[in-house]
Amino acid sequence: MASRGKIAAAIDWIRKHPAVREVLLTGGDPMVMSDGRLREILERLAEISHVDLVRIGTRTPVTLPMRITPELAEMLGSFRQPGRREIAVVTHVEHPYEITPELAGAIDRLRRNGIAVYNQQVYTFFVSRRFETARLRLLLRRVGVDPYYTFAPKGKEETADYRVPIARILQERKEEARLLPGLRRTDEPVFNVPGLGKNHLRAIQHRDLLTIRPDGARVYEFHPWEKNVANRDTYVTADVPIWDYLRRLEAIGERADDYRSIWYYY
Repeated sequence: MASRGKIAAAIDWIRKHPAVREVLLTGGDPMVMSDGRLREILERLAEISHVDLVRIGTRTPVTLPMRITPELAEMLGSFRQPGRREIAVVTHVEHPYEITPELAGAIDRLRRNGIAVYNQQVYTFFVSRRFETARLRLLLRRVGVDPYYTFAPKGKEETADYRVPIARILQERKEEARLLPGLRRTDEPVFNVPGLGKNHLRAIQHRDLLTIRPDGARVYEFHPWEKNVANRDTYVTADVPIWDYLRRLEAIGERADDYRSIWYYY
């Protein structure tokens, strides 16, 4: 955990920069802190007039829903000032199996205190089968969580088993998510470019297709709008080979033919 000195320095920096209107408490998981420690940080942020939204990133509604006690939810809600400051929780529900009665109860306690709850899903191989994420969106809205982001796993060697072709994410959005009512498909598919931030995958102008390898792997050049960061203008990466992805699906009992339109997405 960050030391009290580092946290104080961060809050002081925010105080000196009025362009910062939204603050994210993340980690690790900030909900492992005590109620008193969380209250202390929120009190100091509430003293800064230009901060009008505080987000708390946590997976405890899934992994430790009993952490969201009535007392904690009430304390978080006490920092809301309608028209002045909002408090939001952003969680990570990955699969429909994680929508439990305990999670629903934790979300209800937050919402009854005016806390909006959003979900960021990492679109891994293990949740990429057809209609699994569509089912997750349905259940999220049923328990009061708004779909927010669908993340493409980054292209690191140690995460190769989790990665999914960008084409599969685009296919899911076009062929499966489109069947849902509007409020249940409000998440945005994004690719987090290392060092540069989120690129919206729906926006083709954010990337160029450089080539396609024989195994179906697309090679992309991403064009983040933050091109002046760290003197890096673009980011080139090879995507997951589509053929390898389809073979992995077949190994777990899926029919590759059910995904045949994946080749038409770029």
